[in-house]
Amino acid sequence: MRFLKNKILLLAIYTVCITVLFLYFLFPSQLVLQKLESTVNSAGYLLETGSLRPSLPLGIKLKEVTLHPVQAPSDLLFQGEFVDLQFNPLSIFRKNKTIRFRSRAYGGSLEGRADFLSFEQVNPPAAGEIYLQDIDLARCPPAVFPLLRGMTGRVKGSAFYILDNPANRISTGKMLLFLTHGSYALPEPFLGVSRIEYDRGEVKAKWQKGIVTLEKFEIFGSRMKCSLQGDIQLAPRFEESRLNLKGMLEMSGNNQVKLNITVGGTIASPSFRYI
Repeated sequence: MRFLKNKILLLAIYTVCITVLFLYFLFPSQLVLQKLESTVNSAGYLLETGSLRPSLPLGIKLKEVTLHPVQAPSDLLFQGEFVDLQFNPLSIFRKNKTIRFRSRAYGGSLEGRADFLSFEQVNPPAAGEIYLQDIDLARCPPAVFPLLRGMTGRVKGSAFYILDNPANRISTGKMLLFLTHGSYALPEPFLGVSRIEYDRGEVKAKWQKGIVTLEKFEIFGSRMKCSLQGDIQLAPRFEESRLNLKGMLEMSGNNQVKLNITVGGTIASPSFRYI
């Protein structure tokens, strides 16, 4: 009797394995890729990938992935070694459809989830969260971390948001980032300094109703400390968002300096005033 049970169990395992292999090798990768590219294109983006394969348990894996805006194909939004997408079947019965993702990009890794009102309406997602680990800022295009434009170093942290008004694309969210071993090139040299070197830093921000509140922006180096706070008035093109930040810069050494800083202008073209 035990022999019969073991035989039935082995047969069941064998059947499952054969079925999985059968579905894997017959997976319509080209058709799925065409559908995915069409969906992404309708959302206003161009998707390019080296290959697409099924990924257990209920997903797909894309390799050599790049993403560009349709209106500016030369602008790079994302580039990764791979992106693994997993569908949550339980979300079929919920208002939002959930896809979990993980990726290797910019020398580090990222993972999280995105919730969609439907798979026919993917832009913008209804909600999302992302966790970053050991990302190299120098390898990222400006669109990845617009608040850290011009900075180098490694970053880890998290962010999440919820879409409050799909019609106006108004969202609420928070972000917390930790920086290590990098620099920031000043738009104009100041006191003979053209680049600020730092060992560690922290960025904490939240956004609501079209305004980003920078609660904390601090970087620390062996001879300096810089801190900023304030608001960013969001614009349709993020790089044109207006800056209204104030803070302090402290530099040690032979000539100790302690200055108040005011940052205006836009994210793409900030202006600094030292008092």
